[in-house]
Amino acid sequence: MHKIAVIYSTYPELEKIAHEYEVKKGYHVEVQNCVLNKAVEVAREYEAKGFDVIISRGATGRLISKAVDIPVVDIEITNFDIIKTLYKAKAQGTKMAFYLYDNDLRYNDFDFIRKVLNINKEDLSIYYFEDVSELKEKVAKAYYDGIGTVIGIGAYTIEIAKGYGMKTAMVRSQSEAIYNAFTQAEKMIEAVHDLRKVNKSFDAFIQESFLGLIFLDSSRKITYLCESISRYLKINPSLLIDRSIDDAFKDIPLFQPLLDNKNSYKANCMGSDLFVKKTTLQGNGEIIGYAIKIQYASYSSDVLSMKELEAGNAKNTTNKAGLKARYTFDDYIGKSEAVEALIKKAKSYSKTDANILIIGESGTGKEVLANGVHNESPRKGGPFVAINCAALPQSLLESELFGYEEGAFTGAKKGGKIGIFELAQRGTVFLDEISEITLAAQAQLLRVIQERVLMRVGGNKPIPVDVRIIAATNANLAERIRMGQFREDLYHRLNVLNLHIPPLRQRRDDIPHLINYFIGMHMRNKSIDIPSIFMKKLQNYEWYGNVRELENFVEKFVILSQDTEDSFKLLEELYFDLISSEMHASTFCDDKISINIGTMRDMELEIIEALSQKYPEDKASLARKLGISRTSLWTKLKEIEKIK
Repeated sequence: MHKIAVIYSTYPELEKIAHEYEVKKGYHVEVQNCVLNKAVEVAREYEAKGFDVIISRGATGRLISKAVDIPVVDIEITNFDIIKTLYKAKAQGTKMAFYLYDNDLRYNDFDFIRKVLNINKEDLSIYYFEDVSELKEKVAKAYYDGIGTVIGIGAYTIEIAKGYGMKTAMVRSQSEAIYNAFTQAEKMIEAVHDLRKVNKSFDAFIQESFLGLIFLDSSRKITYLCESISRYLKINPSLLIDRSIDDAFKDIPLFQPLLDNKNSYKANCMGSDLFVKKTTLQGNGEIIGYAIKIQYASYSSDVLSMKELEAGNAKNTTNKAGLKARYTFDDYIGKSEAVEALIKKAKSYSKTDANILIIGESGTGKEVLANGVHNESPRKGGPFVAINCAALPQSLLESELFGYEEGAFTGAKKGGKIGIFELAQRGTVFLDEISEITLAAQAQLLRVIQERVLMRVGGNKPIPVDVRIIAATNANLAERIRMGQFREDLYHRLNVLNLHIPPLRQRRDDIPHLINYFIGMHMRNKSIDIPSIFMKKLQNYEWYGNVRELENFVEKFVILSQDTEDSFKLLEELYFDLISSEMHASTFCDDKISINIGTMRDMELEIIEALSQKYPEDKASLARKLGISRTSLWTKLKEIEKIK
């Protein structure tokens, strides 16, 4: 059955045609209404589910095609579609701005379109953008340049423009273009099926010559795996195609020397002596791929056996007995809908080997969740190595993550030291507070993710690594990217899958369960009841320190309750301390203001007015804080005076 995913903003015509293909042709078609980065996340999930092709449009389609390996069909936008939209938008009588994702083709002839519609060049500006931040900047520019109407290909452009109170129009593809996209998707799927038939014929030939033959592309992804070796090793080839051999072969003992960069060796597998050899394939002086040949053979002196390889590696083996995940999903306490949905999603993610980004405030249990993912995954038998990226001096972080060679720097240990990525081989690395690593360490980490190799500090030899990465942060990474403090390409590599942990104040129903759990944990065989009046108060408290703050409160209560008979009075005192500390902390929050929700222009002016009242004597500092020039600040203040 053909499996087609359609990812696009709300578009009734598209959903109607998708349903038609489901009913009339029996295809499995799923439609998701989302755009840009959210659409990329959904596309990766469809790829993991084994969908054949994705249909999308505009900037969303371009982003998806860069993020997944399955075919992505673009719904065409013609000059006629644009002319039809501009004709209606022109009637609004304002200057117009048209926004297009910059795919370097720019095949729409806007000079011709202006001529057809009799639109002056100054009345129709064309803006190209490459990412969300640039789109936002260019919509803002159009607003301040006096443009009144925005035309976009996707819903997100329209949403941004509406935030400024601008008129909008969205270009819609004709039904014919949508049908063409589905037809193209069908042809792509059929071509893949035809290729599989050719592979079967090739398999029949291979069986006459070798036990097995495997082809890789230049990035070491499996492009072909013959049926005979699949049967011999009892593996499903369809699950391995398009996967890196470092990932696909990690649990197959026959190929471990291959993953350790041994190009030819002998090993015993299933009671037979086999010879494995990897050959580099070249074309026009460039590496175009690799061929791995497996044959029956007897041991000879020119290749290393498994035992010889293991003996050589034993010198560098580190004791990993203590590197175990301590928690499971059962240790994440809560029965609210939010927690149950979170755990369900995390369990689904556990089955894959993709990287995960956990986002949540401090004290919400990000490390407990990461432990649970590891213990539920196929890697649960391997090490779980956690590091807090903010706890180490940044000058030492690279050497801790990636290790170092002897003499790499002053004070380096004799013989060097392996880093946490090597410690975590065949397991999981948990990088807490990932937002705090230096740009240099980010570049190294990106290379490890992309190439599956690392280079020790002071070293010159690439070391293969096989780890799953789970990263966590309580920071706004999008803002860090905007400020140039975090690499956008690394963000997308880490954010293949993500888990958003709700703060405790958004799941208040879990507070009684957590309190009883912590009382049981700290009092061991004893128990104590919290009066319902106090339980209600504790449920209504904001808990900005989340579960960690709640546990500290309960532990303090348990300790002090040993020396008092009046637990009610003790709870009153502790709750008063809790409220007092919250009020005290709030007196230091001078950098916060409240504004009313309105158009972007109204909110901007309200922010400037509120801050100018806070800092009436220092307009230069205020301009720097707002990131604008003093001239722009004075212009805005004059505008505020006129409104009043």
